[in-house]
Amino acid sequence: MFLLVALVGCSYTDNGEAGQAGSGAAISDAGSSSTNVDAPATGNIDLSAAGTPAGGSSARSSLVGINIPEIRDWVSSIPFVDVFKMARPFRAHSSGSVRYDANGWPIDLGGGVAETYLLTGMSRAGEGAIPLGRYTILYDGKGTLEYSGLGTLVESKPGRDVLEITDQQGALNLRITATDPNDPVRNIRVLMPGGICESNPYQHAKSASDCPAGDYLSYEQHHDRIVFNPDYLRFLRNFTVLRFMDFMDTNDSNIERWDDRIKLTDATWSGYENGGKGGAPVEIMVALANRLQANPWFCMPHKANDDYIRKFADYVRDHLDPGLKAYVEYSNEVWNSIFDQNAYANAQGTRQNLDNGEYTAGFKFHSRRSVEIFDIWEQSFGGTDRLVRVMGAHASNPWVADNIYLSYNNAAAKTDAVAIAPYFDANDYDSINSVDDIFTRIKDPANKEGLYGRIETIKEYARIAQKHGVDLIAYEGGQHLVKWGSD
Repeated sequence: MFLLVALVGCSYTDNGEAGQAGSGAAISDAGSSSTNVDAPATGNIDLSAAGTPAGGSSARSSLVGINIPEIRDWVSSIPFVDVFKMARPFRAHSSGSVRYDANGWPIDLGGGVAETYLLTGMSRAGEGAIPLGRYTILYDGKGTLEYSGLGTLVESKPGRDVLEITDQQGALNLRITATDPNDPVRNIRVLMPGGICESNPYQHAKSASDCPAGDYLSYEQHHDRIVFNPDYLRFLRNFTVLRFMDFMDTNDSNIERWDDRIKLTDATWSGYENGGKGGAPVEIMVALANRLQANPWFCMPHKANDDYIRKFADYVRDHLDPGLKAYVEYSNEVWNSIFDQNAYANAQGTRQNLDNGEYTAGFKFHSRRSVEIFDIWEQSFGGTDRLVRVMGAHASNPWVADNIYLSYNNAAAKTDAVAIAPYFDANDYDSINSVDDIFTRIKDPANKEGLYGRIETIKEYARIAQKHGVDLIAYEGGQHLVKWGSD
């Protein structure tokens, strides 16, 4: 029962080999689930658009998955044709006098200015990270928008501006300097130039002349249907699993209730200085999985209550392609003391008297809460055929995985896979003076965190997985050449 699914990190630039893609997004608002979950109107996203790509409805057989990066203005992978969805929340940079609506749009400037930043990381992203050309900015309401940095304003009329972006140097600063409190500026969309050919949804089209007659869909007219950046889709489409840990802002999350979740109608989906409440809406994650026919891996927020877990599971049950499986994990690296979820688990385990030792109590809470979440998903799905229940573990501490995570209250009986991150490292950096020294350390059999040491770790976890009747997955891995405390 040894299955090693390797998940890698995500970063891409367009090298011109194929282009961009994404015809119709099968996105349904979380409020449309059969559970009648309350949710706001869906804004720009066309919830009726078809989204299953050509090529069947079951995931490919590759054993390689990928971790999807967070939604931030400085990240070089651009998921959406509406790049404003990656902008920093207005609250992060606007005047203190600005008031906002429930979705984060400024509704009254109070004599101040509302501003945000986007596309800030493009100078480091590599050539072709974004298409160059005329970006169309659409908005509702009455007011004045000003732009600086990346791009030059070449057209302007109420509700529509056009910026010419000719290079990737700098960042786009967008400012609302005036707004009508009775009809405030809102629903801002910053749309890539061009569009797609509907018959070739993984290829960017600069104009209708790139497509057969009647086949062209411009981003300006059809962004609500296209949703995803075709370059992004083309890069991801050969992976079998999409781990949404960063994409849903799992680490240090403050999401507790269903109403805390990021919604389709929120001004931006970035978690930047947003109080631990950021990340892609569940609707977007499911739509991306369906579009790519890849199995989604969801990391449930560590503070999320049972109602949140149930409604999340219900939405996935009702909208994920039935040929795909949902991987489900409690948070991410709950054992890791650099994240808030570790302190939370330790505190909860101690409060519930799970063990006399703080850390052991935290390990037991991690195991127990994981199983509670697995049970909710199983109840929602009416079984486990469409689920992969993942117990996260620390690669360097197999004893805990064996004797607590999988053994506590017989957790292995409710678990399908144990997941580790077998990074390899050089260690002893003070003795390293050259690149050759690094490789010598990595290949040294005495280095327990080197290549050979990590192979032994994987073998040990394979034995543990076989003992407990579960599969083994690498949720991350690769080189970890970091000297902590160095500049």
